[in-house]
Amino acid sequence: MVNSSKPLYIGIDGGGTKCSAKLFNAKKEVIGHGISGPANAARDLAQTLDSILKSVHLALIDAQLSIKTIPKLKVAAGLAGATIPSVKAQLLAWQHPFECFTADSDLITSSYGAHEGRDGALLIVGTGSSAARFESGVLTQFGGHGFTFGDKGSGAWLGRSAIASTLEALDGVTAISALHDRILTRLSVSSSAGLVQKMILATPTQFATLAPDVVSLAKQEDINAMTLVAEAAAYLDKLCMRTLQNTELSLVLMGGLAPIYKPWFSPILRARIVEAKSGPERGALHLLHSHLPLIF
Repeated sequence: MVNSSKPLYIGIDGGGTKCSAKLFNAKKEVIGHGISGPANAARDLAQTLDSILKSVHLALIDAQLSIKTIPKLKVAAGLAGATIPSVKAQLLAWQHPFECFTADSDLITSSYGAHEGRDGALLIVGTGSSAARFESGVLTQFGGHGFTFGDKGSGAWLGRSAIASTLEALDGVTAISALHDRILTRLSVSSSAGLVQKMILATPTQFATLAPDVVSLAKQEDINAMTLVAEAAAYLDKLCMRTLQNTELSLVLMGGLAPIYKPWFSPILRARIVEAKSGPERGALHLLHSHLPLIF
């Protein structure tokens, strides 16, 4: 049984598809884990806060602790979209139910976790995409910028690009391939009008659900799927090389899609890639310590 009278910490990693909360005891050991829905703070702040609360509840349940423990929790969250100053300000102004709460970009917590608080670089590719380097206490972001303007190579980008490619094939502009058949089958449509109607209001998370099909068919050498993955990999390679420029930093790949691109990267880039020391949830504890040092 967990002793709830001793300090308890929550580290949160929130992205476009899910919010992961890990509960740590005083020894910084994981004793509970909860996963809830999307937590992109820039896209939907209310949903993000709800996802934080749900994931924390699930982590407590996993640890067999009562929800009465919530006011004793010290919580830090790394969230997609929190790089935007106005969004971060709203997060920090949240009237939360915890003992204390702080939040910042998921890039910072991912970097803290990947390199254990030391200098390093990372590429995150999940629903969205972004690269960053953490050097001498300063985080510099490259890419990202959200689904509307960026996130190239991400799951959402792959899904949206697959939709666009399918529409071109249905128009007879390009030859139809297994990728297009898969997309039509997956979405239960058979025409351009049906496809547009189905996806016109799709969220990045919904587009990202199509990414595994693109990756799977690229491995089967479908020409259209391979073209999309190759374009994504070429961009991400350039993004990483820009991130590493004039440094000797190591690069960690994070997110569900990042490892898939590794074989497509240049030998020069692959030589800089190392394994993560730990995950972003543990990295959030570094954030908690740096923002609120007196609680440790």
